[in-house]
Amino acid sequence: MKIRNRVLSILGMTFILMLMLFAVVTGQILDNSFHNLEQKEITKNLERADSAIESKLNKMEITAADWGYWDDTYYFLEGDDEYITNNLEPESLINLQVDMMLFYDINGQLYYATGADPETNEKIQIPESLLSYLNIQSKLLSAPENPIEASGILQTPDGDILLLASNPITESTNDEITGTLIVVNYVDQNFIEGVEELTKLKLAVNNIGTEKTAAMESELLENDGIGIEVLNKESIIASKILYDINGNPALILEVEMTREIHQQGEIAMIYMISAIMLLGIIYGIIVMFSMEKYILARISDLRKNLIDITKSGSLGSRVKTDGNDELTDLSENINDVLNTLEEKENKIHEEEVKTQNKMKSIIENILSGVILIDGETHLITDVNPVAEEMIGLPRAQIVGKICHEFVCPAEKGNCPISDLGETVNRSERVLIDKEGTKIPILKSVASVNLSGKEYLIESFVDLSKIKEVEKELVKAKIIAESANRAKSDFLATMSHELRTPLNSIIGFSDLILEGNAGELKDNQKRYISNISTSGKHLLSLINNVLDLSKIEAGKMELHPEGFPVEEVLLEVKQLMASLANKKNIKISYVREDDVGKVFADKTKIKQILYNLLSNAVKFTPEGGTIDVNVENSGDRIRFSVQDSGIGISEEDMKKLFTPFTQLDSAANRQYEGSGLGLTLVKKFVELHNGTLEVESEPGRGTKFTFELTIKEDPREKEKKNSTYGKQTVNLETDDSSAVSVHVEPENSTGDEELILVVEDDDASRELLEETLKHSGYRVISISRGQEALEIAEKTQPVVITLDIMMPGMDGWEVLNKLKKNDKTKDIPVIITTMLDERKIGTALGAEEHFIKPVQKKTLIATLERIQKDRSHGPFHLLVVDDEKVAVEMIEEMLKDKNFKVTPAFGGQEAIDIALKEHPDAILLDLMMPEVTGFDVIRALKSKEESSDIPIIVCTAKYLEKEDLEILNKDISGVIQKGEFNKDKLISHIKDIRK
Repeated sequence: MKIRNRVLSILGMTFILMLMLFAVVTGQILDNSFHNLEQKEITKNLERADSAIESKLNKMEITAADWGYWDDTYYFLEGDDEYITNNLEPESLINLQVDMMLFYDINGQLYYATGADPETNEKIQIPESLLSYLNIQSKLLSAPENPIEASGILQTPDGDILLLASNPITESTNDEITGTLIVVNYVDQNFIEGVEELTKLKLAVNNIGTEKTAAMESELLENDGIGIEVLNKESIIASKILYDINGNPALILEVEMTREIHQQGEIAMIYMISAIMLLGIIYGIIVMFSMEKYILARISDLRKNLIDITKSGSLGSRVKTDGNDELTDLSENINDVLNTLEEKENKIHEEEVKTQNKMKSIIENILSGVILIDGETHLITDVNPVAEEMIGLPRAQIVGKICHEFVCPAEKGNCPISDLGETVNRSERVLIDKEGTKIPILKSVASVNLSGKEYLIESFVDLSKIKEVEKELVKAKIIAESANRAKSDFLATMSHELRTPLNSIIGFSDLILEGNAGELKDNQKRYISNISTSGKHLLSLINNVLDLSKIEAGKMELHPEGFPVEEVLLEVKQLMASLANKKNIKISYVREDDVGKVFADKTKIKQILYNLLSNAVKFTPEGGTIDVNVENSGDRIRFSVQDSGIGISEEDMKKLFTPFTQLDSAANRQYEGSGLGLTLVKKFVELHNGTLEVESEPGRGTKFTFELTIKEDPREKEKKNSTYGKQTVNLETDDSSAVSVHVEPENSTGDEELILVVEDDDASRELLEETLKHSGYRVISISRGQEALEIAEKTQPVVITLDIMMPGMDGWEVLNKLKKNDKTKDIPVIITTMLDERKIGTALGAEEHFIKPVQKKTLIATLERIQKDRSHGPFHLLVVDDEKVAVEMIEEMLKDKNFKVTPAFGGQEAIDIALKEHPDAILLDLMMPEVTGFDVIRALKSKEESSDIPIIVCTAKYLEKEDLEILNKDISGVIQKGEFNKDKLISHIKDIRK
């Protein structure tokens, strides 16, 4: 389509669309305006009708008041019968414009009732049902101390709608109430006609509750009681719900109005749209005429000029136009462009000649082989000397042949560039020389345009030597992997062979020390204790060696978790207490208040601190000091251990972290140790992406400092207190902190039931601790709610006693969170408070509620009841191990502990017993001949009748990552042989029983 036709079409369509849009918008605005006027008018008429009814009701109120406060009415209720003849004839009621007057005595009984028909002027009989219904309307009847002046609408059970007003009947001298006067009007056709005559409106009244009004009532209630409905082009109706004296919907008032406003709006809209269309057409014609004469005709001439120049093919032709405007400027610019193009064409020709010469020079001097290929025919047009040498033919015998005769013959018809559409292709292929030998090459192909023609530039290098090196590397890799597997096999075997006998040595030693083999003499206890200590020391050395081997083999994995720093410090403090006391060394533990939680491998962090502190105690003389500090350092957390010991020389600092190296390496060395402690510290810190620094000077002590980069658990960000500055809290002296207090009963074995006491009052907390301790319970007490939630989840006590009035998080909030947590919701909670709020506690899930002070007998009785409700029968444990000594040790550990132990000395025997007896749990060794522990797990988990039996793996095997991934799906826990005792075993079993 020519530009003239296109522009004229666009202008015409634009004008038409604009006119249509303008007409629609104008019509919509007018229609909305007249619609709103009509809505306002009909709503105004509805309110007029409502006001007219209200006026009738006000007039009735005045009538009721005039007659109620009239002394003659008062004396009428006292027995003056002439009142009826003088005042209550039908003409009187008609003059007052009421249909009925009802008189009630002071007891609410009907005294006299009369009515009149305004059409016949005769007295009417009032229906008995109406009188009965009015008699029960207590809101209308006055009492001696309760005068009532009421008015409104009332719908009777018979469906009649009444307007009524009531007023107390009193004497003017003393205001004594002797009864009630009620005046009544029927809302009937006569009433409606009267309102219509008064308002000059067309009205209708519909009773609520009929089928006709049910849908209308629902719609009106959704629209605040008022609705408007257009019947047709001639009429519109507005409706409103009127409520009775009890506030219930009584009737629907309708006002009908002719739609004169709407009709006038339609006429105005037609005139307005017609005027707009006419003006738009006139304007469009003027615009299109001007556009054609002054712009489009001249553009057409310019186009014709350019076509003539194109046909001639000469850049020396020029454009000619008349006038003095932008089109004239455009013509001059086109002529300038033609001049520039003519000049550049000459320069481009010169540059092409230079480019071809440069390209030839580059190709001939490049170090890799290069072939220039025609993009359409794939014929070779040029080669460089390197390509000639690799192919073994002179240039004349290569140029003119298909490229696939020498490079990638298998890709003929499947070229990555010309056939597959790639821009650049890099790949390993083969080059065929004149002898037909296949030479491996690394090839790169790119498409280029030279002088308007497409070419492929293919460059390649010889990979023969590189391929030989790759083969040697693969061989070396296979050898290294074999060595690594051999090392892993050695670790697994040594782990089993060393830990298995140590397991028995340590286990039986501890059992003998506990008195399971009878009473021991002092020297026997000392000998057995030395055996146990030596076994544990040897086990620690083995574990250190295995840990170091795992780290070097890249098999050591971290298990990060979020935990409070304070928790680790307390555990390390308990471990180090006895070592420090032997040398009278004081260890201070200090942390900054805002340290909070860290996110790391808790076991490894505890081992780092334990190794550093053990080292510090070892090299610190008696009576010395050790300071442990934890503080924030920007986005890192810093731990430091500083001692007042012998220090380290500059020469010894160089070999400080070398495995199996002791600083006093002489044959008569003074300090014990394997030389692995600090090596593992450094490795563990590096696994956490942390840093480790050492500061020391001979005779002035040593300071180890390590920093961790990750401070918080990303899954649970610690809530920070909005404090300013830092405060240092000493864990040994700060009595106000929320650190838990552990209380053990006398002669405690560690197996007693654990109770968590949550109480902020010191005296009350101490009383509960003493009461429960002397009753044989272990107790953990805490003073704040948030810490109580964490301890409850971690320790799983059998019962929690909970105070309500506590600072910060009160007891109700603690109880609510305990019951919402899947890990603590089943723990019984006993409420202790000063107030009797038993109902609230029961609703939130408390087991019992005591009012302080708590009676000891009542508390202990409640605990015994809870314990009895949660008790189990003997726990059936199947112990599977091919080492009979190991099975015997487990049986001895669980002796007299309400356990039934069944031994199995092989995998198949374990499977048979498990399927037959279905034990409560299985303690399983992994390394057994023929049927291994892995085979037992697979067999039991594959059968429906045994798949739910909990399995605890007890092994001396060095577990690879793949082993743990398999086990974690099907077992309840892993215990390393030699690293557990009776308490740990029973703890694992308790976890299963929960």
